[in-house]
Amino acid sequence: MITTKNEFIVLGSSSGFPQADRATAGYVLKAGESLSLIDCGGGVTSSFLKRGLDPLAVKRILVSHSHPDHCCELPLFIQLIYLSGREEPLDLYLPSEFVEPFRAYMNATYLIAEKLPFEVRFVGYEDDFSFEDDISVKAVANNHLKGYADLIEKLNLPNEMQCYSLRIEVGDQTIFYSADIGTFDDIKNHLDGHSLVVLESTHVDLDQFFEFAQEISVGRYLISHLGSADEIEQIKVLSEKYGLGNLLIAEDGMTIEL
Repeated sequence: MITTKNEFIVLGSSSGFPQADRATAGYVLKAGESLSLIDCGGGVTSSFLKRGLDPLAVKRILVSHSHPDHCCELPLFIQLIYLSGREEPLDLYLPSEFVEPFRAYMNATYLIAEKLPFEVRFVGYEDDFSFEDDISVKAVANNHLKGYADLIEKLNLPNEMQCYSLRIEVGDQTIFYSADIGTFDDIKNHLDGHSLVVLESTHVDLDQFFEFAQEISVGRYLISHLGSADEIEQIKVLSEKYGLGNLLIAEDGMTIEL
């Protein structure tokens, strides 16, 4: 599947509660002929192949945080790339706290980076981290994992509670991917002016979002990280109530041209 169009493709649109008909969090940003995988939850590898995408075209993988529904298939996806005959380096962007645990997990599953025929370039990132290449990305820290603070302190765990939203530029378009957040206040001051805002629905006060959306200029909203049919229906009802005509509800396989 090689075209020169820039596209945002939904691989997984489920919330953290696994669903039979949806993969959990995973998206592909297609910039010309190169692909960037954003999060890699359960079912994402199969969903990627169902869309006819080329594993060898994946230039980088970005993981927002280490909850299972955002990263549990990361080893499997790297295995797919390996078995597809990759030789080019793979850039793997992980929250800095996750780099060494994930490297150890790769070793434990015998997906040993040093044995692969391509280089896995581990990049641990933190708040305000950015890079520019065929796309530009900037990390924006949020409070999604801060609720673990007391338990982490009690158990003396090394976890740093890192979770990041991502601001992405591709061509003349900008995308804001919320990832999971603590509350809508984490990101509301970062949304204005984007071509596409990908917003998770699980941890958001939807009334607050819809009211705020009237005050800013966004090309399109894509609501993802979806729960039950009743929860999705509530989003549709609120969208009609507030007259937000530029809102899309994510489905696995949905492709948005940029």
